Amino acid sequence: MSTAINVGQPPHRTNNVLSQSAVIGPYRRVVLLGGGQLLRSLCDWAPLNGYTIRVVTSPRHVEEVQDSESLHSFLESRNLPFLVTETIETDRVRDFIGESEGTFFLSLGAAWIFKSETIREFFNDKLFNLHGTRLPQNRGGGGFSWQIMTANRFGFCTLHVVDGGIDTGEIILLEEFLYPASCRIPQDYKKVYLEKSFVFLSSLLSETLDKTKIVKLITQPEYFSSYWPRLHTPTNAWIDWGLEPYELDRFICAFDTPYVGAQTYMNDQVVHLKNVSLNLQDGVFHSYQSGIIYRKSADWICVCIKGAALIIEKVLDTEGNSVLEKLNIGDRFFTPSLQLEMSKQRVVYKPTGLKLPNFQTNRTAT
Repeated sequence: MSTAINVGQPPHRTNNVLSQSAVIGPYRRVVLLGGGQLLRSLCDWAPLNGYTIRVVTSPRHVEEVQDSESLHSFLESRNLPFLVTETIETDRVRDFIGESEGTFFLSLGAAWIFKSETIREFFNDKLFNLHGTRLPQNRGGGGFSWQIMTANRFGFCTLHVVDGGIDTGEIILLEEFLYPASCRIPQDYKKVYLEKSFVFLSSLLSETLDKTKIVKLITQPEYFSSYWPRLHTPTNAWIDWGLEPYELDRFICAFDTPYVGAQTYMNDQVVHLKNVSLNLQDGVFHSYQSGIIYRKSADWICVCIKGAALIIEKVLDTEGNSVLEKLNIGDRFFTPSLQLEMSKQRVVYKPTGLKLPNFQTNRTAT
């Protein structure tokens, strides 16, 4: 049997986007490239459902800890073959992944940029990627944080061909869903997305185990495209106390759990804020009052912001310890303008880890 992505009929228009039939499968092997919780879930599922599986991962992914276990330990404990590599274009990688026949190649947050020649020579042009937002509107990374900042409740499981660009390949299969209105922080979004994505991928693999499936290849219209860069909480999540109330609320929520929390200063120390909500009852405050604690209880504080107030239930130091009890009425949160300027700088993630902008090497704060 041979694995195929073959055009089955002439192109036609679907919702004004060029579309054509294609065939995927049959599959017997799964090669996962990347890391994360979804990769671990598939590693547990696939061997119990007729598939052999192997993993190609990067140095930064293999050390990621979830549920007190690194990816390295997770894969070893399950006796799954895996390869850790900084570079994807090596004979070692080609030999490890093996033949493309009968193999489902899937990128899950992979740390490498796949070149067209590598996709053709290593994966026979049959490498897929799972993207969690609408394409081509939301290419790139930092998905949940950007969604929260833009108040976007639409979720997607989008499987597309990897073609050498960044999230630019033809869409093979997609499922749209809504995040519940109760979702406010990244952890809420992540839980829903992992559940939806696992069902989406395991269902697809169940359908293509020794069988073929006809799908519609949808070409992404470039005139709808947009791209958002990856985010890094310690670098990008500095609080601008001059933001409008709803913007400020969403910004702080965007870097809440599982991240360390958006940061600012209190009494010359960096603190992280979590569990925030708007309060429109206590009055309309002047922008100069922004950041001042005007009321306090044992479990929360009320802080002035421009035109409203913010209830804050968690204030943590850089070690993750609560400092709420140390704060006093009249104290003010503030963020120096230099930190706000630096927070707009772009960060880049390499296979070996985070590559900080040049200014980061001279930072004295945090």
